Parts: sequence; C-alpha cells; structure tokens
Amino acid sequence: MTRALEQREKRARIKALLESKGLDALILKKGANVAWIIGGRAHIPTTLELACLDVIVYKDRIVVVTNKIEAPRLEAEELSGDEELIVINWFEGRDQQLPSGEKIGIDGPDNNRINLSAEVEELRRSLNSFEVDRLKKIGSDAAKSLGESMLKISPKMSEVAAAGVIAENLWAHNLEPVVLLVAGSERIESFRHPLPTTSLIGSLFMGVICARRKGLIASVTRILSFNSLSKEIEQRYQGLLNVEAAFFSGTKVGATYGQAFKSGEVEYLKQGFARDEWSKHHQGGPTGYLPRDFPRS
Repeated sequence: MTRALEQREKRARIKALLESKGLDALILKKGANVAWIIGGRAHIPTTLELACLDVIVYKDRIVVVTNKIEAPRLEAEELSGDEELIVINWFEGRDQQLPSGEKIGIDGPDNNRINLSAEVEELRRSLNSFEVDRLKKIGSDAAKSLGESMLKISPKMSEVAAAGVIAENLWAHNLEPVVLLVAGSERIESFRHPLPTTSLIGSLFMGVICARRKGLIASVTRILSFNSLSKEIEQRYQGLLNVEAAFFSGTKVGATYGQAFKSGEVEYLKQGFARDEWSKHHQGGPTGYLPRDFPRS
C-alpha cells in the first residue's frame, strides 16, 4: 500500500504539470527520472544516462516501453503492475513507440517534443514522505556498512583492496556503490576525489561512498587513523565538523540554497579557514536519485 501511495503522489505531480503546460503526456527517459517514477532500478550499465525503459505518463495511465531482454525482470521486480507494457525486439529502437508532437513533453532536448527537463528535475528533487523514510533507512544502512568495512581495513592493504572490502560490504547490505573513493596516507591530502589505486593505505585512510537502493542514493564519508592524532589535526577536523553543521543548520524549508551556502561560508572563516576555502571543492547539494542533483558552490 505504501508503494501505491508513493506512486499515486508522483503521478499526481506529473498530471498537474501536464495540465499547467497544456500537454497530453510526458516521456521519461533519463535513468534518475525513470527510477523516481517507478521507485525501482532503471539501469543496466551504470555508465549510461538513459534508462533501460521509457515511461510515458498520460493523465490517466502509464505506459512502459522496453525490449524483450528487460521486460520479464522489470515486470517481476521493478514495476507496480498497473502499467501498460510495450515490448519490442532488442534490435529495435524505442523512440518509434513514443508519441510526439507539440502536446508531448520529454525530459531532455528533442526536436519533436517539448523539453521539460528542468520542470521534471524540480518535481523529482522534492522527496515525498515515503521517499524520505526510504532514504533515512538507506543512509543508516550505508553508514553501518562503511563503518563495518573500516574495521576490516589495515595499513598494509592497498587502496584497491580496501575498495573491494567496502564494495563487498555494501552489496551485503543490498546497496549498490555508484561512487567509491579511497585514499591512504600518501594521497589523502593531495586529491579531493581519490579514485582507488594500488598505493598502500599506511597510517591514514578515507573511504567515501554514494550507495543506491531502488534509485535513491545516500552519501557517507569516514576517516580512519591508525596512529594517535596530533592536537592540530584534531582541531582542524573539529573545525570541519562545525562547518558541516553550519551547512546543515542553514538547510531548512523556506531557505534558499544561497542562504544555506552562506551559513557554511561564514563558518569557514570562524573556524580559521581561508576566505576562499569553499571554492576548492563543491559544498554538497540536494541528493535523491543522483548523488547531487546539482553541486552547491
């Protein structure tokens, strides 16, 4: 019942959008948007922006277009069961099954349809109560998984081996790693997005994950030291936590992203960081069906 209510609420958002634009239907092709509307997995290769199915949302029904390879799994594991299904051969293109014209919207640039990509992203960005509950659970499980992995990391382990430990533990918690960054003591202060290498971990380790379940993504970072920390490092780390807390405190209903950003920017200065510290890395951003819908900087 919960899933049905979640689906109904999302479809109502799209129906309202269609009515406001005077359109008959909206086509969703991008993986994040399709995962959002079906509440499930919409990808096969994780390297593609487009989903393995197209979803046509009319005011009174949902139509899914996919091929014979994907249809059985989608019906059994991802779809709600009330969608109309159009199944084509794997060697055929899906576009010929999609409506077109000035009364049809789509979530991207298109010569034959109305581009509503910005409007769809806005609909998707605001999670409903059911999604919030699911994301809380995903975040909790992701934090637990990475915490368990940290206990298995050793100084003589390579970064790629550590990445393997983290990935294995994520899958054990039914979480798919869509971002996995690892750095040992040799690289941790040199690179802000450290893809794992064969370098050894050494005395200091950082693991960063973006973990996905049924489309929704949670991000977690953990840092592990095998030696006692100096007072300087402890103070610096506490300062970063205070900056993070300022960003979180400024992120609330009714505030703009600019206001939330300003809260963190001011805290950087209070904690003794350089005035341009914020410019050295984006400061996060809204999450949901992408690791960041857009980075704030």
